[in-house]
Amino acid sequence: MTSSGVQEMFDRALQHPEPAYALGAKLAELFRDRHMIEGPGQLDLRSFAHAKKCKTEFRADVYQQSDAYWSEQDGVYRIPEIVWQQVEWEGSAFDLAMLRWRGPMRDAGRHYLLAPDRERGEAFYAAVQKWNLELRDEVLVFTDGCFAKDQKLFESIKRASFDQLILEGTFKEQIREDFKFFLGSRELYDEANVPWRRGALFIGPPGNGKTLCVKALIRELGLPCLYIHSLEAKYGTPQRSVETIFKRAREQAPCILVLEDIDALLTNGTRSLFLNELDGFAQNAGVITLATTNHPERLDRSIVERPSRFDRKYHFMLPSAETRMNYVRSWNDRLRRPLRFDAAGQAKLVELTEGFSFAYIQEVFVSTTMHWMTKRDRPVLELAEEQIATLRAQMTR
Repeated sequence: MTSSGVQEMFDRALQHPEPAYALGAKLAELFRDRHMIEGPGQLDLRSFAHAKKCKTEFRADVYQQSDAYWSEQDGVYRIPEIVWQQVEWEGSAFDLAMLRWRGPMRDAGRHYLLAPDRERGEAFYAAVQKWNLELRDEVLVFTDGCFAKDQKLFESIKRASFDQLILEGTFKEQIREDFKFFLGSRELYDEANVPWRRGALFIGPPGNGKTLCVKALIRELGLPCLYIHSLEAKYGTPQRSVETIFKRAREQAPCILVLEDIDALLTNGTRSLFLNELDGFAQNAGVITLATTNHPERLDRSIVERPSRFDRKYHFMLPSAETRMNYVRSWNDRLRRPLRFDAAGQAKLVELTEGFSFAYIQEVFVSTTMHWMTKRDRPVLELAEEQIATLRAQMTR
């Protein structure tokens, strides 16, 4: 097929009231000796080809149109509008055409894979889709009704460590051992005929280590992670989002499902469906559900009090004097020598920060450092006392 013929085919499809049907019908007519597989959106070959699972090149005599975009996370990236790729996979040649157009409510698109025969076409299609479903050193974030890989969040998880976490007594060790034991106990669960799943609810005021603990667990357990930020969707319902999330979690299992600020995620319209998906009709074998909340009083009693939904409730409370001292020492050791507090100064900080969260104590050190840069003639403890007073006034308000 000549390049002019390809261009004319795309032009006619875009002018048709149903571009997806028009292009599919024309390709079926022109390539009667090929097996065609078509579907919505793009068939993403980038990571599959990057891993050398196949070879791809754009057809040289066809203009490949892509819209360019930029984001802080991804830099410059392109979304295909009109694309024709030639593909080689396991000794077979394929053609992939993709078309995107402006729909009445949002952009629409479709892809068309032309294969030598049905068997090889479906084998290649399944291999690509399966590869794209798998998580390899990535995190999937669910927002606006769909999942997307989030490299920035993954990098923050890679930096998280239990060594950074200071908690009361042996609390940290209890959490680590609990989940390590769970992962190594599948046979015991099967023998007891108990579903191999785990749910944990992290409860406590903000700034006391819940999020850091979740990230450290994700890193340490080394399982694929699905991170849920919102159930709301522009082109869908929250109920549909719940179904999509649990379907993907079961496909990905064993995996970690994170529900951040679950009290804000769930509404009267989604609570019942969420509980059924979590505990009612599906087994969810291999799914570790980690939920966090700053406001347990806003959660339905069926979530907080029924053990089979969240087997463990971990309370991240405001740090005691002993734990505050451990946190102060940890921060103090990282400071430049002129900014460090002596033993008496550290004890004074612990005394003055009664009722402070870890986040507020961290702010004491950060804001004190900032003020010291312009007021080096004043004792650092005096500056810290001023910052503590300011933060306590903010807390009171």
